[in-house]
Amino acid sequence: MCGLVAAGKTTLARRLAHDLPAVRLSRDEWMLRLYGGSYDDPSYVERLEPCTELLWDVAIDILTVGSSVVLDWNFWNRDRRTDARRRAEAAGARLRVHWLDLPIELVVERSLVRLNDQPPSAHRIDEEGVRHFATIFEPPTIDEGIPVDRHR
Repeated sequence: MCGLVAAGKTTLARRLAHDLPAVRLSRDEWMLRLYGGSYDDPSYVERLEPCTELLWDVAIDILTVGSSVVLDWNFWNRDRRTDARRRAEAAGARLRVHWLDLPIELVVERSLVRLNDQPPSAHRIDEEGVRHFATIFEPPTIDEGIPVDRHR
């Protein structure tokens, strides 16, 4: 999954997992359920990498038995996507990026709706957070060598 924070990646991931079918692994859901906290909490940040590694182990196990996996966390920059491609290839799997490419104003609107009806499995994000994230987001490019499905 790839796109701005609060764009609707989890909604898309749920639909993809249903349609494929596949097992959806959501890093945010695991982190929030196990630890609570938020992106800017130092203890949350310390726990993120071990949780990510565990989810990768689970994903590889699922792939090994012949099922598909939807990784429902944000591969928002080239380095993360390159790492995902390397891991998938090492497991003998094919990686595909689903990029939710929406105008920032629509994403800001969605973030405000989400703030008013905060789901327990999602981080709180406001307009300032969305706009900050937009400044560091790296859209996928063809030279990364990963097939991309662009959703609008």
